[in-house]
Formats: sequence, structure tokens, C-alpha cells
Amino acid sequence: MFPQALSKTVELEGRKFSVYIFELDNAILSFFFEGEKTKLGTLAVATPPIPPSAPHSSSLLLGYKNSHLARVLAEYLAAKWGKTALASVFIPQENDPLAGRTLMNLVKSMGNSKTSIHFR
Repeated sequence: MFPQALSKTVELEGRKFSVYIFELDNAILSFFFEGEKTKLGTLAVATPPIPPSAPHSSSLLLGYKNSHLARVLAEYLAAKWGKTALASVFIPQENDPLAGRTLMNLVKSMGNSKTSIHFR
């Protein structure tokens, strides 16, 4: 059986931002990127907080550019879905506030496993 797939893209100030999310039975795989081509970027992993009020836990697995954003996105997804989450972030410019806000808003606007597939 194929995993559930969600995607969303937005253009802002002449820039294109996208997120692809794949939901497995026990994990969430996510790819956040700017531009037309899907690329692997800085990779972070997070586990869901147990209990939900506990602090988030995440680690950087690969890369360094936008590492804080990758960890924040992984932690958000882990808490939202209650599963281990991997987040890849490819943004050409480091510490880009527009990109960070846009990617976080994209993922917040997406549903979870109860949402229909939006993959195109």
C-alpha cells in the first residue's frame, strides 16, 4: 500500500515555496523547498513529545544551512501527527525570514491523515 501524500505550493514575492509530505504508518517524511526542483536539504528528525506537554526533541542528521528551521518543522510535524517526523529543508539563502514564515504557514495550513490527498 502506498503512503498518504500531501503537497502544497505557494508563490510569494516572485518566489515559489513547496512542501511534500508522505505519511507512513509510524512516521512522517517531509520535503520543504524553494524553486522548481525538488532537492534534499538539511535533514532533521523529531519524535513526538510524550506527554504532549513535554519539551520537543529533535536532532540534525545532515547539513547545516537552515538547521533551526528544519528542526522546528520536524518538531511541529511530530507533535501534530504524533509520529516520528523527518524534515528536509532546501532554501538557497540561509536564515531567510520570508522562507521560514512561508514554509511554516504552508505546513500549518495543511491537514493531517484525515485529509484527502492533494498530490499533483
